[in-house]
Amino acid sequence: MERAEISKQHGYNFLWIGEDGKRPELWMWDLPEEVEEQKLIANEAYGEVLVAGYGLGVVQKLLLENPDVTRVVTCEVNPSVIEVNKQTFGKLYGDVIICDFYQFNSRKKFDCVIGDIWINVTPEDLSDYVSFKKKAKSMLKSGGRILAWGQDYFEYKLKHKS
Repeated sequence: MERAEISKQHGYNFLWIGEDGKRPELWMWDLPEEVEEQKLIANEAYGEVLVAGYGLGVVQKLLLENPDVTRVVTCEVNPSVIEVNKQTFGKLYGDVIICDFYQFNSRKKFDCVIGDIWINVTPEDLSDYVSFKKKAKSMLKSGGRILAWGQDYFEYKLKHKS
């Protein structure tokens, strides 16, 4: 299982994920620019929200501050991410289910599904976004919304495939 670690530098948090004995990969950070991006997503959400991936809990915290959001449920595949967040911050935001988002089955549908489970927003990550979008659609109530980090870019690439 991959191990997660949060390091602090200059007042900001950096989430590293990697296998024991291998160099970890920088997965997420809470620099002001990142928080602002997550806030834009959180402000568009409403009702019951399913989030794919916990990260540092930034979007979850912002979702809970949004009066239009009634519940936040997160699928996180890596229990180490949850443990390191509990140790570092003393709490988690919303309800967390340890499971692979792609394997998550629920009779309950959500008003919004939010994704940020790819490491970059590049053409190479487009297939990850497409897989997320397909699964997210199956979890939505009628008229629900899919929101995602890098969504505008990915949708542009899908529309302008060459």
